Amino acid sequence: MYKLLIVDDERIIREGIAAMINWEQQGMEPAGAAANGIEAYDMIMKNPPDIVITDIKMPVLDGLELVAKVKEKLPEVIFVVISGFAEFELANRAMRYGVKHYLLKPCSETSINEVLKDVKSELLQKENREEDIRQYKLSLEKVMPLVKEQFLRDFIMNRSYTREEIEYYCKLLNIENQEVRLILFQPEGEHGFEEMYVLSSIIKELKEEPEVYSDIIVKNQVLALVKACDDERVIEIINSVKVGFCYYNNIEVSTAFSNNGFFEEIPMLYKEVQEYMEYAFYSGKGSIISTKDVQLYKDKTDDMEMIFDYEKMAMTVKSGNLEVLESEINNFFNELKAMNYGLYKSKTYCMELFLAIIRQCRANELDRHIGGVVEIRRMDTLDKIRCFITEAANSLAGANREFIVGRHNKLISSILKHVQSNIGNEKLSLKWLANEILLSLIHISEPTRQAEI
Repeated sequence: MYKLLIVDDERIIREGIAAMINWEQQGMEPAGAAANGIEAYDMIMKNPPDIVITDIKMPVLDGLELVAKVKEKLPEVIFVVISGFAEFELANRAMRYGVKHYLLKPCSETSINEVLKDVKSELLQKENREEDIRQYKLSLEKVMPLVKEQFLRDFIMNRSYTREEIEYYCKLLNIENQEVRLILFQPEGEHGFEEMYVLSSIIKELKEEPEVYSDIIVKNQVLALVKACDDERVIEIINSVKVGFCYYNNIEVSTAFSNNGFFEEIPMLYKEVQEYMEYAFYSGKGSIISTKDVQLYKDKTDDMEMIFDYEKMAMTVKSGNLEVLESEINNFFNELKAMNYGLYKSKTYCMELFLAIIRQCRANELDRHIGGVVEIRRMDTLDKIRCFITEAANSLAGANREFIVGRHNKLISSILKHVQSNIGNEKLSLKWLANEILLSLIHISEPTRQAEI
């Protein structure tokens, strides 16, 4: 229902107009009546109507003055002006204030309801336009995050933009003339879009924080654009995301964050965090890496070769010496970590160690272990590779140890048996016993060797 106020200094006219309006048919309801412009203005300010029917000539504050004063505060109120033939010039002046509807004295029921019909049509058109605008804004609000994300993705991937386009998108992201930082989130292991979407959603929930601007999914990583703030604040944001993601998925997230830079430098900042993320291989799962953490790695080069005695490691596995094996593996990985090689060179050394270890298994078991080389290539942290190689080495060394212990037990049993059988033999001596045992072992080993062949 639309609210309508009637303003005239003559009560009989006010009541007459009210009596002639088809209120229900017009979809309107009375908002009261006023005897002059001042009274009408106070009523309008307290309870704004949708429509005001007002006479032009009134004492204290006339109709034109009322229109001008109300339009300053409430421009959406629609006025219908009542005028006579002699007041045409005054009515014409009302057009300056946007008045489009007039009633000529004396007013008939038909003329009043026709004008109000036009006013109602105008109000409905206005509502439809406002609804269209509201729906457009809602659609824009839904699509705008996608527009921002696509722009950020394209910009990171070095798509060229004009200065005007960059300024426009900076306004959308609210980062005009401000420095920014990038945070790269990488869940441990290989994951699908669902996990990446959850991680992105958790970051989006932080957009209430003034530092977080936008985020995008890039393959198996999520990249967040944040305001340039100190390292402590960046780490707080990172930990909030990590805790939330671990709660939903029970998956650790490694992260790297860039130095400060302006928006135009984002492609460079992206390369920076990608480089930092390589060092998560050494730092382990769930690590947070910044330029401070990487500086030590950059001070060394890949030109230095690591010297390690792979033959000693092989002999340790072959002999089944588990105590020495643990020490050798620790020495290898501590030295490798200290060398600070790149990801691929480090994995090469690890694969070389693994091959030296599995060569100590039986020939028919080698095929079962060789696939571990491919698994090492896929692993994303040094800790995972260390656990994998340690488990394989312990398994093979343990099997070799059991074989050696079993062979020794057979030898001792054979010696005791020969002694007991020849206790009365005058030839019994250490030399004779050694010869007899040796012949016995040769006879035993020949069928075994032939069976293996």
